[in-house]
Amino acid sequence: MNEQTGFSDVDASGRSGALVDYLGALARHVGEVRREGYQMLALRPGDAVLDVGCGAGEVCVELADRVGPTGRVAGVDLSEAMIAAAQRTAAAAGRSIELRVASVYELPFADGIFDAARAERVFQHLDRPEAALREMMRVTRPGGRILVADPDHSQAGLAIDDPAHRRVYEAIQRVMTRMIVNPSSGTRLRGMFVRAGLVDTAQRVLSVDFSEADFMQAFFVDDRLAAAAKAGDITAQEGRDFVAALDARRRAGTFFANAIAYSVVGTKR
Repeated sequence: MNEQTGFSDVDASGRSGALVDYLGALARHVGEVRREGYQMLALRPGDAVLDVGCGAGEVCVELADRVGPTGRVAGVDLSEAMIAAAQRTAAAAGRSIELRVASVYELPFADGIFDAARAERVFQHLDRPEAALREMMRVTRPGGRILVADPDHSQAGLAIDDPAHRRVYEAIQRVMTRMIVNPSSGTRLRGMFVRAGLVDTAQRVLSVDFSEADFMQAFFVDDRLAAAAKAGDITAQEGRDFVAALDARRRAGTFFANAIAYSVVGTKR
């Protein structure tokens, strides 16, 4: 499936640099999700941990801080551009991290060598998430922990009063569900973990709030408005009016937008 955000194939998207920058901008919003995920994984000094879909590598550095000099951190990403960015991040932080270009469906590691494995905002871009989870389980030792964190895009919220603007928002929400391969990933995770045979599963749900400028970037609003207008769901003027209304809310101090983040952890038997 061709995903219009570009994250299903960053290197072929024609905007890999912009997508690397996008991840950096979004990182400041998901700090609480990440910290809670680290606690759910129960990471300890000396652990070996894998970050699947490591992006620009900032999580790998945080993991290295948690497992310490006796631990091992590996990161994989399908994108060469992302791995290059992750290598720069690791070098700047002075951390020794094993970084490889690889698919989540074919992880380049032996069976059962990691104490923990995680994937954040990755499964939403996969058309075979169950296969990806099985592969993460393969490289995790019995008793090891696996965590996946993802949103459910149908639950993203935006404060709107005007019915006309609400109609525009509903139109671009429909666009978003077409842009993302697996848009409801977050709410599917726990069931997937149970079916895969993971035990001691737990789920945490957090609201991630956005400013107006960050909402425009994080939710690809300009792209979604253009797509909705092209499809005839809204007019270009309605799109401009919608953006103006968001800016007016920002200036009035009444802007609110959020996404719901689901983090699910389980133990391999």
